[in-house]
Amino acid sequence: MAEQESEYVKLISSDGFEFIIHREAAMRSGTIKNMLSGAANFTESLENQVTFRDIKAIVLETACRYLYYKWQNEGSTTEIPEFVIEPELALETLMAADFLDC
Repeated sequence: MAEQESEYVKLISSDGFEFIIHREAAMRSGTIKNMLSGAANFTESLENQVTFRDIKAIVLETACRYLYYKWQNEGSTTEIPEFVIEPELALETLMAADFLDC
């Protein structure tokens, strides 16, 4: 059970790349939050890792950057800087963001 309380989680892309991010940042995604918490004891929550069969590394990296961006700027009272996404990744990133609920 100590694994569940880890400060970091591992996100694995469809092409096998691993991203280790802070649990608090990962929880900004509704989908990841549901997988890592709750009474259901999903394998993901027990192993502290989530594998995405349909999200490539380049898109998952952008999603991870966004989760940190969202975490850092939550509740900000100052102007929030623009989050830049490369145009060639926009559609795939939008679809991943919809799936990740972030």
